[in-house]
Amino acid sequence: MSTFYHYTECGLPNVHLKNGFILEVIDGEEYLSIDDVQGLHHAIALQLAEKTQGLTGKEFRFFRQIFNHSRRVLGELLGVDQQTVGRWEKGESMIPKTVDAAIRQLYLESVSEDSNLSYLLQRLAETEAEGMMSDIIMEERDHHWLKAAV
Repeated sequence: MSTFYHYTECGLPNVHLKNGFILEVIDGEEYLSIDDVQGLHHAIALQLAEKTQGLTGKEFRFFRQIFNHSRRVLGELLGVDQQTVGRWEKGESMIPKTVDAAIRQLYLESVSEDSNLSYLLQRLAETEAEGMMSDIIMEERDHHWLKAAV
């Protein structure tokens, strides 16, 4: 009977591997080899995206690392500063439900491309960074308000 490997290297305290790894001891040192580590991390992320409880700080950090974003870049996408992202990751403050949902949806989109959330958040971050604001011009046509053709 094989034993599970407690895979703490991913930054999460509750991941165990049943197989797909080789653990060797050479000169008293343990060396871990994992088959398709990127695939493993994406499978873990999918489990996190589908869990029914709110994300923990460590799980939030795992997603940020999957995206290969710094705290600053993720903060810009979410409209917060990097210190806020850090506090969420360290468990010093609660992750808002909207942010929890956004990070999960961003991940699901990254693997299936079924939505445009990342495009929308990127556009919002760019627009905010540029400090540009454009006028919204509306007109009524046939008892309905629509964007006006200027």
